[in-house]
Amino acid sequence: MSAVLNSIKPIITKSEVIYGVSWEIYETLVAEYWGMPNPRLTYDSGILEVEMSNSDEHEEDNRTLAKIVDTIAEESDINLRNFGSMTFKREKFRKGFEPDSCFYIQSLSLIEGISNLGIENQIPPDLIIEINRTSSSVPRMPIFAAFGVKEVWRFDGKILKFYTLEKGVYLETETSIALPILSSKKAYEFLRDSRALKSIQWAKKIREWVKTEKENK
Repeated sequence: MSAVLNSIKPIITKSEVIYGVSWEIYETLVAEYWGMPNPRLTYDSGILEVEMSNSDEHEEDNRTLAKIVDTIAEESDINLRNFGSMTFKREKFRKGFEPDSCFYIQSLSLIEGISNLGIENQIPPDLIIEINRTSSSVPRMPIFAAFGVKEVWRFDGKILKFYTLEKGVYLETETSIALPILSSKKAYEFLRDSRALKSIQWAKKIREWVKTEKENK
C-alpha cells in the first residue's frame, strides 16, 4: 500500500476496497452515512472496504443469531443491550468497523449514562456477531482484537464458531463467555431449527431448553 494518503473524498457507488484513504476522509464518510443501513464501512490504517448491501441470507442469519442471544439472555436473567451494527472507530488505532450485531452484556454497567456511545467509543462491545458468507478483503478479526472485543461469533453459512480474546489473539472456544449456558454446537442447532420451525414454535423451543438447563444445574 502506498504511504501517501489521499485527501480527496471518494465517490461511493459500489462495493469495493479503496487504498490510501486518510482518517479524516474516513470520518467524513462515517458522518455522511451515519444512521443509514448502507454502505457498511471497514477501515484499517488507510484501507477502506465498502460493502453496499448484504444478501437476504446474510441478514436472516444475523437477525436469527441476535434473536438467540436475546432469548437466551432473557430466560437466563441476563441483562444486555443490543446496538446492532453501530459504528465503532478509534483514531488512536486508525481503525473502524460496523459489526452485523453487537451486544453489551458483562460491560453493561460501564455504558450507563453515556448519551452517544457511537462517538469515539472507549468501551468495546462484549459480543459481536459476524456473518462471513463471502470473504472480506479487509481482515476484521484483528480490528476487533485491537478494540478489545471479548467474544466473536462467526458464521460462514455452514459452520458457526465462537472465539474469545486471549492476550490479543482470538482462540476458538466451545462455550460462550457472555452466555455460559450456550455452546457453538447448540447455537448452530437453533440456527438450523429456525429454517424448519415456525417463529413462535422456534422461540418456545429455545426458552424450554434454557429452563431445562437451569433446572439441571
